[in-house]
Amino acid sequence: MYNCYSSKVRLIRTIFGLTGRNLLIVACLLHGYLLQAQHLGGRYSFAFLRLPSNAPLAAQGGVNISGRDRNVNLFLANPAQLNPETDGNISVNYSPYYAGISHSSAAYGNKHRENGHWGAAIQYLDYGTMEETDATGAVLGNFSARDYAAVVGYAHTLSPYTIGVNVKLAGSHLAEYSSYAALFDVGGVFKHPAQDFTIGLAIRNAGFAFKSYTADTRTDLPFDVQLGTTFKPKFMPLRFTFTAHHLHRFDITYNDPALRTTIDQNGNEVVSKISFVDKLSRHIAFGTELSLGKALKLMGGNNHLVRQELRLQNSPAAAGFSFGALLQIKAFSLAYSRFYQHSAGGVSYLTLTGSLKELGSKKLQ
Repeated sequence: MYNCYSSKVRLIRTIFGLTGRNLLIVACLLHGYLLQAQHLGGRYSFAFLRLPSNAPLAAQGGVNISGRDRNVNLFLANPAQLNPETDGNISVNYSPYYAGISHSSAAYGNKHRENGHWGAAIQYLDYGTMEETDATGAVLGNFSARDYAAVVGYAHTLSPYTIGVNVKLAGSHLAEYSSYAALFDVGGVFKHPAQDFTIGLAIRNAGFAFKSYTADTRTDLPFDVQLGTTFKPKFMPLRFTFTAHHLHRFDITYNDPALRTTIDQNGNEVVSKISFVDKLSRHIAFGTELSLGKALKLMGGNNHLVRQELRLQNSPAAAGFSFGALLQIKAFSLAYSRFYQHSAGGVSYLTLTGSLKELGSKKLQ
């Protein structure tokens, strides 16, 4: 189980001759990279907090902080997405991630007084059980790895503006090593009073780690600043979303010399540079939604950073592209999406959302 992680561990052990405890320390450092290499992999802990928390979000490029609907799961991306439509809603999501990893989340939202809305959620990522071996390959036993977070959010709406905040407690475990952090998100959404047009701003995953894996391990959090807009042209069944991420840092490229080095006429090595346009485009995620009546929505998207960082050099295939569908049946909606992060395949998401408020009102009738 979890072949991807095990193969990395075996490779490190072979190259550096690491055994037992030392091997796990190095594995801790690789933890963020194995989770989501497309997002500046290897530099941060708790990178699982950047994974899409639901199918509609994954279907539209994996990043969306301005789209507003009844899916309460969206407040994990921007607390200001808690709104009257999410009141009384519960949402559960499951994603069979790569190599036997399972990713799941559950969220609930409700009204607080006149203009307030609150939400609570849990996120869980299970990497399974792996064998621990020494340098000779002898089995020493098994160990497991998992990440999780508990989130509480609150938003307040005043006319066209909604402002919200999330507070998170996150934990990460790798064998006997563990790390804990307290994080928060701050976000805002402007919704045009007459048109189908919203603008969202979110500052995500700020905070601090109050326990690292080891005493000499530095724990950097996956801080991000995002700005996005969602709009629907009049008389069209399409809704478009554009989201800019990592606004606090312009150059988020990884220019691997092993992949971008050529030899000139004089036999000198020349490392090709990444253009300004490419650097700029890596900050943008695009999503679209096609409404086919009130019951069915089709979704698609693209994340340029994912495509550029995870595609094969000569065969990009569908890396960075995503698609999905949402079926609304009375008080429930069922959404499925597929997010391709590599030419070898993608990740599926399945999200079920229900309105407890609508179910309660029907029982009273």
